[in-house]
Parts: sequence; C-alpha cells; structure tokens
Amino acid sequence: MKKYIHIGYPKNFSTSLQRDYFSKHPEIFHLGIGINNNLGYRDSIIEKAFEVYLKTCKSFKYKEVEEDLVEYFSKVFNTVEEKYKVVGVSSEHISFAFTHDGLSSEEKAKRLKVIFGPDTKIIMIVRNQFELIKSLYRECVRVGFSGDFSKFIKLIYKYQDRNFIYDFRYDFVYELYTNLFGKENVKVLFFEDYKKEKNEMKQGDVNVQLFEDLNDFLELSNAPMELKHYNEAIPANKVLIKAKLNEQKQHDIGNHLLESAEKHRIKKYLEDDLGFFEEERKVYSDVLVKRELIERAFIDEKELELKYEADTLFIEELKEFYEKGNKRLENYLEQKLPKSYKSLIF
Repeated sequence: MKKYIHIGYPKNFSTSLQRDYFSKHPEIFHLGIGINNNLGYRDSIIEKAFEVYLKTCKSFKYKEVEEDLVEYFSKVFNTVEEKYKVVGVSSEHISFAFTHDGLSSEEKAKRLKVIFGPDTKIIMIVRNQFELIKSLYRECVRVGFSGDFSKFIKLIYKYQDRNFIYDFRYDFVYELYTNLFGKENVKVLFFEDYKKEKNEMKQGDVNVQLFEDLNDFLELSNAPMELKHYNEAIPANKVLIKAKLNEQKQHDIGNHLLESAEKHRIKKYLEDDLGFFEEERKVYSDVLVKRELIERAFIDEKELELKYEADTLFIEELKEFYEKGNKRLENYLEQKLPKSYKSLIF
C-alpha cells in the first residue's frame, strides 16, 4: 500500500484539501485531519500521534511510545482495504511550529520516516513567504495575538531561533525531506499556480488543476470533486479590533508560557494517556473566548485599516533571507518559481 504525507504549509488550501480531497477521494484512505470536521482523525491514537507526539513531545517522552506507534501505524497500513490505492495523513503543523513549544521540522520529519517508512510520498504546497506571513498574522490575531503587524514582525524576527521563520525556508525543508524520503517522493506545488482571482479556488470546479496534479503525483484516478472554503478569515477591517479585544481576554497563543494554545486539540491525549479529565467548559474555554471576541469584533462599527507595515530593518533582513532560499529552491527543482518569490514585498 502506497503512503503519503501532506505536510502543509498553513493557509495554503490545507483545510479545504483535508475536507474535500484527501478525505473524499474514493481511492484514498485518509487518516486525518479533515474527517467529518476540520480537526477529525480516523481514531484517537492517530489523533494523539499528530497533535502531541509528532508536534510538541520531547524526546524522552516520545521514546516511551515510539515502538507502539510504529506497530499501530504498521497495522493500519497493512489492513487498508484493496479498493484504496494510498493511505496517509495531512497536517500543516508538520511543516512549521505554530507556537514556541513546537518541535523542529527536522525532528518531526525523522519521526515520520520511522513511522511511515522512506518510500512515503511527501506533498509540500508553498506560498510567497511575505504573503504567507501576512495571512499567518491574521490567523494569529484570530487565535489570541494582541498586537499590530509591526509588533508581529518584530517578535518573529526577535525570536526566530524558536519560531517558524526557518520553517519558511522552503529550500531547507526540501533538502530535509529529499534526504529522508528521496527526491522522487517529494512534490512541491505553488499556491500561486492554483489561486483564483478572489483569493480562493472557485467553488463548484470539478477536476481543478490542483486535484489533477495531486492525482498525478499519487497515481490516482481523476474523480468529480469540489473544493470548498473553510475557516473564514476575519475581514481586514476587523483584525485590529479583534487584536485589541485580545488584550482584554487572553486565549490560545495569548496564554502564559506554561499554558498551551489550542488546548482542545490535545483532549484525547490528556484523557487516554495521562488519565487527566476536565469539564467540557474548561477544555473548550479558549474556543468560547475566541468566538465571543470574534462576534464582538464584527459588531463593532469601527473599520480600522490593516496596514502591513513594519521596521525596514526587519523587512529587509527577511526579504534577503527568503529570496536567497527561493533561489536555491529554484535550482533544486530545476524550474522557475512564480515571479512573486523573486522580489518579496508586503
């Protein structure tokens, strides 16, 4: 049975592909995410693997469960029905560390190779880094960040030793995965090649080019499918209102150092592996606060202009850093990258 791992990146059709491609293609046995809902997995063991053991779990703790995980996934791979041609997973958290407690990309990749094997197909969907950072800023505000874009850039530049800045050096990530899984097994696709004029793929399209390219790489048949839009972003004129509200009520990435963002995603791990149970209102407290503040931001009649401005020093350093990597990636792939990768601007 052939295997695949879609490693992301975030804000690159990930949720839409999880819900409408990987979990719905008749020849794919999808393990998660995207089964029935945005965070759905095939079962609780697979959920714990990708929400804890392949995401944040330090080595000593991970070693306690590695053998069991390898055995369990092997059993899953070997019992998939013959009607399916491929089996695998999709998680943008594999490609980057959303929070400072996330594992390095290298450690995640090494663990995936042990669990899935070196013959696994790897799918990378990348995006102009500056556009991705802008989109990620809006997402961070949605889940608790309380600053403007200038503060966001300053902080990710200042703490680049522990955040996602290096995860967006696609040349480094490509090197990592080709060394572990082989060049023939790593496919890089560009968000810009599939993006429609109105920021997303047109609903109702069947056999859109992205589907066809994924089917070609995974050696699957083309099937009639629609790519819908999930996880609606906060409108630009409401982002700064939500950021101000985040100062009043901390949640998710606004939590203190010893807390965790998106605590509801590790519910199964806490209950099954640690025997730690909490009331539902406690588990989903951050979700409730997030929803409340988003509603308040929409009700607020002010329309603040979101400007993607930051200290020139930080922008120029990031620009040089990423453009250098994009040039190396172009050489690796032996193909031209979309124009926006060569002269990054916010």
